[in-house]
Amino acid sequence: MNRFDKIASLLVLSAGCLGAVSPLRAQSENVSSKPYATLDRQAVTYRGPVAAGQFSPGENAVIGVMLPLHGPQQAEGQALLAALQLAVDQEQAPGALPDGRKLLLVARDESGPWGQASSEILKLIDQDHAVVVLTSANGSIAHQAEQIANKISFPILTLASDPTTTQTNVPWVFRIVPSDVDQAHAFARRIYQELGMPRVLLVAQTDHDGRVGRAEFEKAARELNAPPPDVIEVVTPTANGEALARAIVQHSPDSVVLWTDAITAQELIPTIRITSPRLRIFLSTKAAQLGTQSLSPSLCIAAVMEDQELGEEFTVVSLSAQGDVPRDDFAREYRARTGNPPSIAAFQAYEAVRLIAAGLRTTGANRILLRDYLANDGKFRAASAVVPFDPAGNDTDEFTIVTIAEPPAHSALP
Repeated sequence: MNRFDKIASLLVLSAGCLGAVSPLRAQSENVSSKPYATLDRQAVTYRGPVAAGQFSPGENAVIGVMLPLHGPQQAEGQALLAALQLAVDQEQAPGALPDGRKLLLVARDESGPWGQASSEILKLIDQDHAVVVLTSANGSIAHQAEQIANKISFPILTLASDPTTTQTNVPWVFRIVPSDVDQAHAFARRIYQELGMPRVLLVAQTDHDGRVGRAEFEKAARELNAPPPDVIEVVTPTANGEALARAIVQHSPDSVVLWTDAITAQELIPTIRITSPRLRIFLSTKAAQLGTQSLSPSLCIAAVMEDQELGEEFTVVSLSAQGDVPRDDFAREYRARTGNPPSIAAFQAYEAVRLIAAGLRTTGANRILLRDYLANDGKFRAASAVVPFDPAGNDTDEFTIVTIAEPPAHSALP
C-alpha cells in the first residue's frame, strides 16, 4: 500500500469513529434527559451559625473541662480542677443565671492514648450537655478540640498557646493566653535587646508544643539579627538533667529559655540553679503552669526592669485582672482550700470561668450565642464584661514579662 492509500484509509477510519461518537454527543445535548441525581445546594451552603434550637437541655449550664487527671501530669490537672471549681462556686454564689440555670463544672480526663481526648470531648458535648469546653495547655488536645468545634459548631476556650489554633475563617476556638509568637518575641526583645545577652540556651521538649515554641523563638531571634540560640532537646526530665548540665557548662549561656511542660520545667530548674545559679530563666506559659510558684504575695503584676537581680525566673502573663478585688478573694480562698498559693495557671482558669459566666448571663445557655459573645462581633454591646478576644479568637489583652517569686512561708495573702 502506497503512501496515498494509507492516508485514504485513515480518513475513512476517522470518519467512521466520528460517526460512532456523534449519537452519544447528541444524546448528551438532549434537554429532555435528566441526571441520575441532583445536589441540594441549600443543604451545603454555609450561612453561618444559627441560634435556633441550640439551647442546652436540662436545668444546668454546664462548663466542660479537659484536664490531665491521671499519669505524670495529674498534679497539674488536680490543681487546675480546684481552681475551676472554686471559680464556679464564686460565680454561683450570687444565685442562678437569669434563665434560672445553675453553673455546673464537669471534668473529663485527657490522659491516655492519642485520640481518647476526642472521645471525651464528644461525651462532654453529647452526654454532659456542656455549653462550652475549656482545654488545658496541651496543644495536641487543643487541636483535637478544634477539629470537633469547627465541624459541629461548638465554642472552645483553651490554655494552649499554639498560634495555629485560631487560624480559621470561622473561629470556634478562643485562646486565653499569649500565643507562642507573642511569647517568643517578648522573650527575644527582653533578652537580646534590653538585657544585651547574646548567649541563649533554648531547652525545647520534643513534643508538638516544644517544636512550635522552638521554631517561634528561633524565628524571633533571626528577626532581631541576634545570634541563634543553642538548642537542647529534652524528652523526659530524668533522662535529660545531666545533658542539660553539660550543655550549660559547654555553652556558658547568659540565660535559659524553657519551652517544656510544667513537670519537666520543675525538674530541670534545680539542675540549672545548681550548675549556674546566676542564670536568668524564661519559662513559656506551659512551663509555668504548675507549682507553688506564683506572682508576688500582693498579686500585683509588675514588669521586670533592668535592675532586677540575676538568678530569677520569668514568664508572660496577661494584665487583664490587675488590681481586681474578686481575684484577691479567689487567691485567698484557693489557698484556704488547697494550702498552696494559686499558680499562674490557676488565675488563667479563674479568668476563663469569669468570662464564660458573664457570657452565659448575657446569652443564656446557648452555645451559638455564647460563641458570638466571645467573638466580640458587636451583637452584645450592652454586655457588662469586656470580651478580650478578636473575631479570630486571639486574646487581645496586654501582657508583660513578670517575675515568678516563691511566696515567703510566713506571708499571708491579704
